Amino acid sequence: MKEKREFLRYDYDKPLHYNIVRSLKDKKIPAQFGNATSKNLSASGLLFTTGAKSVPALSSYLLIDLDYRTAAICKEIEARVLMVDNKILGRVVRIDDNEDDTCGVGIAFVTKQEIQKKTVEDLIS
Repeated sequence: MKEKREFLRYDYDKPLHYNIVRSLKDKKIPAQFGNATSKNLSASGLLFTTGAKSVPALSSYLLIDLDYRTAAICKEIEARVLMVDNKILGRVVRIDDNEDDTCGVGIAFVTKQEIQKKTVEDLIS
């Protein structure tokens, strides 16, 4: 079977923190935060696991505080993705229930081409 992914995935088992951006249009709604463990990382996204009670909603936006600079692909990430306050902006594209009361969450990084940085900073600050 031919691989459809544009970027290679790297095993990346590290703790991370994220903030759920409840609405990109409503500044009054506070963002929730969560802790997770990354599983793999690419220049286009990441997979992490988190407790089933703190799973972000599908299509929600997250600000991800991830020590990606320790990964071998940090230049690819910085060149492509939108960074806000040294955090990566991503969108939840997949949620998988695990048997151990955790969930796998797939994130697609928002790219610089997708959205203007100033607009995002204004909306989520």
